Amino acid sequence: MKVVVITHNYIRRQGDLTALYLHRLSSGLIEKGIEITVVCPHAPGLLTNDVIDGVKIKRFSYPFSNIKPLVYSGHMHEEVAKSLFAKFVFLGLLKSFYSFALKVCREEKADLIWANWWIPPGLAAARIAQKLGIPLVISSHGTDIALLSKPGITGKLSKYVYKRTSRATVVSTFLKEQLIKRVPYIKPDKIDIIPMPVGMEHFPLKEFKPKEIPIFLSVARYTRQKRLFDIVYAADILNKEGLKFNIIMVGEGPLKTELHQVTQEKGIAESFTIGPLVAQQKLAQLYQECDCVLLVSEGEGFGLILVEAGLTGRPVIGSKSGGITDVLRHDVNGLLIDLGDVNMLAKHMKSIILDIELKKRLGKEAHCIATEKFGTPVIVEKVYQLFDQIIRRSDN
Repeated sequence: MKVVVITHNYIRRQGDLTALYLHRLSSGLIEKGIEITVVCPHAPGLLTNDVIDGVKIKRFSYPFSNIKPLVYSGHMHEEVAKSLFAKFVFLGLLKSFYSFALKVCREEKADLIWANWWIPPGLAAARIAQKLGIPLVISSHGTDIALLSKPGITGKLSKYVYKRTSRATVVSTFLKEQLIKRVPYIKPDKIDIIPMPVGMEHFPLKEFKPKEIPIFLSVARYTRQKRLFDIVYAADILNKEGLKFNIIMVGEGPLKTELHQVTQEKGIAESFTIGPLVAQQKLAQLYQECDCVLLVSEGEGFGLILVEAGLTGRPVIGSKSGGITDVLRHDVNGLLIDLGDVNMLAKHMKSIILDIELKKRLGKEAHCIATEKFGTPVIVEKVYQLFDQIIRRSDN
């Protein structure tokens, strides 16, 4: 079985975190006997032809990328929306994507195309799949599904893509519901829920060690959607009750400075550490050192940190929103709050601070659920079975 993966986001080198879950899947599928070739955009310092963990990677250049790079930033759709020149560069990216990926599919004699994100990779992949007469799988991870709610040309583009798609995958029930709602061109029974995999070896289990001052950890972009100010307001409530705690935030985004300012205004800045993104090894240490992880965002596509926290044996306090409820079960492997309910968040944080046995019980179950449902081998097997089923049908 030969599969060409078409994506605008892929790890650039060993240790890179960019779309690492996609690399985990690709390398895992190779171990199961599938020949994988990844097609993705070039960037400064990268090889045109590369191999990482046995995965062949072929990178292409696109016009004006040296002036206006669109990929690997995490802000492509925002750049394209606000800039006429970025729109022009985006069209060049699409054209280059199509011609290069078509060439690779022909050279590799692909049995199946696997596009990750319906836009921009899916646009190129849909045209190629139709031209070559081979099946296409589109996998969405959250941001591209959110674009479907925006007015304008996205409706027509998604129609073009999904009418030519054999099967679609999403990472949560929430995203499946959104896709069904926004795209009537693909039937619900052709949409599979396959969560993101987590590298279990990077997040080892570690038992709780009671500490004098409990630590809460937030791993999220500093944006409104993540509702990080809810954590600050809940911390203010706990501080006024005389409780001691520390909150570590790691991430990147436009609200970092504002978060600092609000903690200072509330007089709780000493309880907060608001820092940048960290490498996986450091992130695993932060999970192991904390008492509980916080994820109270709105419309979360999946919430990979829920699983990472669970693997290390740490419970999570999360909001009843998006894909969080696919992973988090109240009073089983964590605690749930209604979206935006700061008082409930403070109440649950207080329980974590005061009740060691609660932390141990939730953490133990969190580890079991993360291992049994979301470990890399489990997810790789689901993708393998899906691809095998599609190719067998296409051969008949």
